[in-house]
Amino acid sequence: MTQPNHPSPEARSEDVAIGKLQKPRGIKGEIFCHLLTDFVERFSDLETITAILPNGRRETLTVQSARMYGKRFAMKFKGYNTPEAVATYRNSQLVVPKDETFELPEDTFYVYDIVGMSVETSSGDVVGLVKEVLSLPGNDVYVVDRKGEEVLIPAVRELVTIDGEARKIVVQSLEGLV
Repeated sequence: MTQPNHPSPEARSEDVAIGKLQKPRGIKGEIFCHLLTDFVERFSDLETITAILPNGRRETLTVQSARMYGKRFAMKFKGYNTPEAVATYRNSQLVVPKDETFELPEDTFYVYDIVGMSVETSSGDVVGLVKEVLSLPGNDVYVVDRKGEEVLIPAVRELVTIDGEARKIVVQSLEGLV
């Protein structure tokens, strides 16, 4: 499985979030970006990107540069040359149209594909619906809503099988898991 994530509610359904802007970096108008995609190289090809500000306003920004700064990713937008100017975009989501997402290998899914899938055990018992995917260092974890109760399921191939066409995840019946 891979990111990008679901965009904020202000985003349109055809949008996919690929980053979230953080704090300004340096004095020339760069801003750090928390990546929500496994495809960092996509930023080098972007000429423009849509930012959804915390108040829901959408703005198209022209990308001047995008680069790794140590272990963090930083971006520079044309016309924003001070930390104060770019700080306006702090906590904004960067989105692209869904049709601009990269093709994935077989048996690999975007987070937005997983969210909303039904989950059942290998014996056919309904567990619930995936409401969120947590990306953790060891593996992703599916947060499943089971009638108001959250069930956490490790997203590892030994435990889960995903049927993308049926929009269903089958989890092995392990005592204490579901």
